[in-house]
Amino acid sequence: MSLQASEPLGRESTWALLAYGLAALVALSGLVLLLLQVQSTSPRLDFLGPLSMLLLGLAGLLTTVLTRANRRQISQLNALGEELADYAALLEQNTDLLERAQNVANMGSWVSDIPADDITPSPQGCKILGLPAGAHIRFEDYLGLVHEEDRASVKDAWKDALKQGAFDGEHRILVNGRQHWVRHKGELEYEPGGQAVSALGIVQDITEQKCMRIALKNSEARYRTLIEWTPDAVLVHRHTQIMYANPAALKLFGAPDLHSLLSKHTTDLVHPVDLDSQRTRMLRMGTDEPPSTPAEARCIKLDGSPIDVEVQGTAIEFDGEPAVHVSIRDITQRKFLEHEIRLLAFYDTLTQLPNRRLLDDRLSQAINANRRSGGFGALMFLDLDNFKPLNDTYGHGVGDLLLKEAAQRLKACVREMDTVARFGGDEFVVLLTELDTDWQKSRQFAENVALKIKTAMAKPYSLPLQDPSNPALRVEHRCTASIGVVVFASASNRASAQDLTKWADAAMYQAKNEGRNRICFSEHSAAEAVDHYFFNSYKSSTEKG
Repeated sequence: MSLQASEPLGRESTWALLAYGLAALVALSGLVLLLLQVQSTSPRLDFLGPLSMLLLGLAGLLTTVLTRANRRQISQLNALGEELADYAALLEQNTDLLERAQNVANMGSWVSDIPADDITPSPQGCKILGLPAGAHIRFEDYLGLVHEEDRASVKDAWKDALKQGAFDGEHRILVNGRQHWVRHKGELEYEPGGQAVSALGIVQDITEQKCMRIALKNSEARYRTLIEWTPDAVLVHRHTQIMYANPAALKLFGAPDLHSLLSKHTTDLVHPVDLDSQRTRMLRMGTDEPPSTPAEARCIKLDGSPIDVEVQGTAIEFDGEPAVHVSIRDITQRKFLEHEIRLLAFYDTLTQLPNRRLLDDRLSQAINANRRSGGFGALMFLDLDNFKPLNDTYGHGVGDLLLKEAAQRLKACVREMDTVARFGGDEFVVLLTELDTDWQKSRQFAENVALKIKTAMAKPYSLPLQDPSNPALRVEHRCTASIGVVVFASASNRASAQDLTKWADAAMYQAKNEGRNRICFSEHSAAEAVDHYFFNSYKSSTEKG
């Protein structure tokens, strides 16, 4: 259903031929009538009769040709009419589809006759602008619809469009007293002299989208404000490359400015000890992963100093691409307090040695270890001789200095795996673990350590008197130790931690009663050896049986 370019010309030629044919027919008919009239008045002209008949035949033939041509032309006109009707129906259908599409998109169109200052919106355009269907509007009248805060910018944008040939912008209009956001986009046409003559464009109601963008922007602003002011450090990284850092992160890592962190990778800030575990957490973090659980780690400031932190990461979208949001909390103070609490709970505040609670725990562990290994251990209970006169004469401050020095001497006499604890006052306990499975060898080892301790403790102490008027003033004091020892195996489940402490304490008092500065072994050491022997014998026979 299309018209060829040559068809209009062909139809015009046919109409011309028909016109010329009719003119010729009229001429022939007139000539025949004239000839017939002449013949009737002049009988001598008989030859005019046949000529008239010939001309009359030619006229009839021409009439036939013209009739057929006329019918053919009428047929063509009917076909053209049907084709035009089809085009009209298609145009109406497309116009309806266009209006429906504009309605769905909440978009209309407009045409502007610039010299006449006449803007004609489409039906949907009129609806968007709050105008009656088919309305025309002048540019100044349209400015009256624009929000007063946007009028100046719209007017300036239209002036620029007259020079540049295009218009594209968003602004607010008032429709029935309600504010709407619209977007206009158009192109201008110019006459040869460069004067703008017309414009064609679209208008779209973007109120919903604009409100969503404004809400999203406000939400992002609130989120950024929260992130900027949160006391926790926040880093956003993509493949470990840092993309964002809040002020708390700059403070935590000692960065002078944001660029100092944006030039780093997160792996640059992780302590080498925790690098592998943190890298594994980073690799496991995907866009579909839930937020990771908080984990403790060590980081490094830009000056190289370590800090204890708690980190938690979650996958996010940053600048339109996947990234990881990491919250970092400085727990250095918390770790310090935890350490302090642990010291208060398990260590003596004066000497920093384990206290009774920690001693009991380690003694129980040693007993259980002996039950598994079949080896022996030794517990020493010692009390300082001649300590009270120092306190009475020079005060507790000087006595505390002696206790601290005594603690250091004790620690120097034992192995790293052994435990030196302060039991209370001037009483100390030494726990020797993982001794030999032979009782005699274990006892000899314990005796050697006790002798070493006895010798070290008997050396004189040189203690400052803490006199502000004479800081160099010191006092020399001798303070020996009475030591009670019990060697235990506990393979028979006979001895408990309380039993061993009680036996060692009793042996220490025996050493004091025998003159002090002595070493006494508890009689239960031998009993432990016997129990150990019989238990091992029974165990061996059971295994053989």
